Amino acid sequence: MLAKGRILYKDIWYLYPPAAPYFNSFLYRLLGTRLEVTYIAGSLSALGSAVFLYLSGIRLSSRLAGWVTAVVVLLQTFESGIFNFPFPYSYASVYGCFTACFFLWLLLTACESPGTGLKLGLGFTAAIALLLKMEFGAACYAALTMFILQRAIAQRSWSRLFQDLAAALPGVALCGWVVHWMISLGGIDFLIQENLMSWPTSYFMHTYGKFWLAHTGMEISGQAIVEACKRGAALAAGLFTLYVIFFWKAKGVRRFLLPCGLLLTMMALALRIPFLNLDTSLRSLFFPQDMVLYASLAALPAWFMFWRKARSPRWAAFALLFTFSGLLAVRILLKNGPAGYPVYYNGPAILSFLLLMFLGIGYFAPSVRSRFWGELILCAACLFTVGYHTFHFMTVRKSALSLLTTERGNIWLKKADADNYSAALRFMKAHNTNDQTVLLLPEDTAVYFLSSTSSPNRIFEFVPGILAPGPMTGKLLRELDAKPPHFLLWSNRVFPEYGAPIFGKDFDRPLGDFFKARYHRLGLLPPHSGSFGDWQAAVWERNPDGALP
Repeated sequence: MLAKGRILYKDIWYLYPPAAPYFNSFLYRLLGTRLEVTYIAGSLSALGSAVFLYLSGIRLSSRLAGWVTAVVVLLQTFESGIFNFPFPYSYASVYGCFTACFFLWLLLTACESPGTGLKLGLGFTAAIALLLKMEFGAACYAALTMFILQRAIAQRSWSRLFQDLAAALPGVALCGWVVHWMISLGGIDFLIQENLMSWPTSYFMHTYGKFWLAHTGMEISGQAIVEACKRGAALAAGLFTLYVIFFWKAKGVRRFLLPCGLLLTMMALALRIPFLNLDTSLRSLFFPQDMVLYASLAALPAWFMFWRKARSPRWAAFALLFTFSGLLAVRILLKNGPAGYPVYYNGPAILSFLLLMFLGIGYFAPSVRSRFWGELILCAACLFTVGYHTFHFMTVRKSALSLLTTERGNIWLKKADADNYSAALRFMKAHNTNDQTVLLLPEDTAVYFLSSTSSPNRIFEFVPGILAPGPMTGKLLRELDAKPPHFLLWSNRVFPEYGAPIFGKDFDRPLGDFFKARYHRLGLLPPHSGSFGDWQAAVWERNPDGALP
């Protein structure tokens, strides 16, 4: 719709800052409105993120850690669900991840050779991150502020502080100009109450924010801390066992300590995981769920070492890496993993974890040879852990898939989903005419895109918290009453991740009641055979003259 000249926020509801959709609309204008365009853009973003994480590892004198981080990122960003890079739930997260990884490389480079170009680049990159998604921009600007302060402290120069702040001002001015344009479209309340649902004062954050943040890993409670301690105990016991195996010199004592370490590891894992399996055991030891928390905690001693080591640029780089990793991934603080929502945030945290392990190996290893083998075994275990999880749990056999062919590109789906989507696309093409329109409920935006049709309203999806009660709901109901869609395609999409599963019952009841009073259900779109969990949609038709049934 943007590629056709519509205006974001005003004509189209959108929940994030505007950079990602306008960039995609530019690509559509340039290359055509096809799935392949965004497939390529997302895949190149994954590759770019991996490359800059690898280069960041080199900046920290660990080519191996950078390479393993890059490979892990590539493994986890091509899963079959919606949390991937080629066809994600949101391209703002994809481009935000790439921008954050690029910013990290610039940041670490500037610790060694802070030229004016690098500082300007940091300011503009932080601004772009903020215009993509607010949490990426907040993390970049916080890290940039700490970089500027540590430079001024290290050089004991007020002039250096003001010069660095001046270098960041062009990026701030860019953000200010974009924010001014956003506010001019309808005012601040229209922007933060009827569009930006992740804004702290929005209806979504007040109603569903706590549940959603806890679901993604940002939960600080007694129970969450106890569970984190259990996971930490399993990791500590596992590391102790590995230390005894590879680095303990007193062989007589090792015969006693090794069984103790193995027993402690199994007990700690059993306390945390009632039913042990290879995947969860490996991830507890080599890809821990609290990886972001460990990186955040490591920032404190790293800053101490920076101060103690005569404000060393090397320790400044480590401190900034750990700090940035925690700030960027605070949303997944206690719930990191090699798949799902964390894949857009955990790249720097993976690099931080590997470097922390390398520092420990370097401290305990009795020789250069044993240090080399310790690092190599750790990296191999990390790669195997992520690869095993990705290929064992996140891949789908091609024989179970069917190719959905559309005029805007092709996509592989489960056979039942492909058949049902194909029926939905045919229905949309047949009934979205000048005299009739079709509204999709609650969240099936891809059907609009793949059928080359548009939503009859500014709001094109109804996730819990999007439709705020009061003026926003009243305005939408008046629009629907004045210009009602002839048909509804009401799918079986549910939202357990928000704690409000069913549209029209657990959330948006006024809108659901409005439709149920003015429309009647015709039945499921054929074909509708399949198993539980397959996507299905029912057709609802408007009653004559909107009369009650």
